[in-house]
Amino acid sequence: MPTVLLSSAPILDVDATLLIHIGVFLLLFFVLRALVFRPAIALFDERERAIDGAREEARQLEREAEGKLDAFEGEMDRVRGEAGAERERLRAEGTRLERSLTEKVRTETEQMVREAEAKMATEAEKLRKDIAASSPVLARQIAEKLLGREVGR
Repeated sequence: MPTVLLSSAPILDVDATLLIHIGVFLLLFFVLRALVFRPAIALFDERERAIDGAREEARQLEREAEGKLDAFEGEMDRVRGEAGAERERLRAEGTRLERSLTEKVRTETEQMVREAEAKMATEAEKLRKDIAASSPVLARQIAEKLLGREVGR
């Protein structure tokens, strides 16, 4: 069997040094609490409040931005609608103007063609009369050239 040494000395000596250690501990505790712990905790609390405030402000700004975005998109839809209506109105007006101009040009062209045909008919008739009047003279001149002598009248 192993030998166990039993000591009669107590494990913890309670004497004046224990009281000095407790006193130094308490003194350091209160001094550190006043100078370090409370300011640090106050700093942490202030930082937490600032972070929470910044988060709430960010949420508020996000809500405002969403509202402004919705308003912007609504305004853009309205402007797109107005632009589409204006585009359709201009397209219809352009089509109407195109038809009007085409009809006007067609009418003017038909009038010009009728005038040209009348002028051509008048000139053709005049040329026919001139040719009819000058054909006996031309025929005599051609015959004289072909025969090489003068032909009687």
